[in-house]
Amino acid sequence: MSLARILVGGFCACAVSLGLGRFAYTPILPLMGIDTESAGWLAASNNLGYLIGAVWASWASTERQRHRLLDFGLALVALSLAVMATTRDHTAWTLIRLAAGIGSALVFVLGSALVVPRLVRMGRAKLSGLHFGGVGLGIVLSGSAIAATGAWAGDAGAWWAAGGICAVLSAISFLCLRHPSQPPGGPAPAPAKPVPFPLPLLAASYLCAGFGYIITGTFLVVVVRATPGLTPWANGAWVVVGLAAIPSAAAWGWIAEHKGHAPALGAAHLLMAAGTALLGLSGHPVAVFLAALLYGGTFLGIAGMAVAFGRAITPDHPARTMGILTVGFSVGQIIGPVVAAKLAESGGWTPALLCAAAVTLAGAPMLTLGEIRRRRATHCVS
Repeated sequence: MSLARILVGGFCACAVSLGLGRFAYTPILPLMGIDTESAGWLAASNNLGYLIGAVWASWASTERQRHRLLDFGLALVALSLAVMATTRDHTAWTLIRLAAGIGSALVFVLGSALVVPRLVRMGRAKLSGLHFGGVGLGIVLSGSAIAATGAWAGDAGAWWAAGGICAVLSAISFLCLRHPSQPPGGPAPAPAKPVPFPLPLLAASYLCAGFGYIITGTFLVVVVRATPGLTPWANGAWVVVGLAAIPSAAAWGWIAEHKGHAPALGAAHLLMAAGTALLGLSGHPVAVFLAALLYGGTFLGIAGMAVAFGRAITPDHPARTMGILTVGFSVGQIIGPVVAAKLAESGGWTPALLCAAAVTLAGAPMLTLGEIRRRRATHCVS
């Protein structure tokens, strides 16, 4: 595969998996006419599906199996988005969003498993940030073209638009990544020394990030639309999230490389918590767009850095570590929307967002404690 094909295929796969498979729901949600608690359960169903899909993806043992599951996931996400337009039954919606979550995980996990090793073998590992930036493209499309369709055609029209756009991006990804092939040849990298950072602390902080990030990611458009005077800006704020997300994984990867994973992750936790709290405390347009910028500029970076850090902690067991981190993050994602919806139903969106900010913030001292232990361990060895 050429470098361009790998990057385009991976970029589109990320746009399909999370940018649309998960986050097309965010700007369409206000059009669906459902109560907040039902919206939270729909989001939780999607995130449960993601956990199921991630476990399923881990069972693929050969290159050909990974390609087949990836292709299935691409089709499943596009189909599930379109099928949302064909029913008003809440039980059906729950099952469809579950399927969308399964497909999203298959595409994200397997697409990354196909793309990133090839970039590493080509000596272009730093371009993996561009691959993950595709999530931002999907968010931009959901907040612009899909949301605009929904403004005149309702939620059914928006879901049809989401399915159509997703089908196009899925086809591009399929054509770019369809030929199974081993990563280009080259000398195998030397075995890395494990980083003496406590994996349980990283996993716990990642769970906190999953809880906090999904609340903002699910309800941001709803929150802004509910703020007096800001309804016309709601989808624009979501587009800002996507634009900020496109370069964020690459930018945070550079910061982690130069400042260390734990300090960089801690800083990203602080910034994402600040953005979430700002969204809950201020209804000023500048505050809302700054909150969108902080959120969009951090959530992908946290995911990318946590996974890379986990691999550095246990270089001999990357699959097991990925499983631990994925389960923790997924648990946070499943619980988060349900908790936020219940808080919003009883006290409005401010308590829900402040809860998300507090849990996100709780991840920072865990990372600091782990970094202190890492430095002590390194000092003792030296």
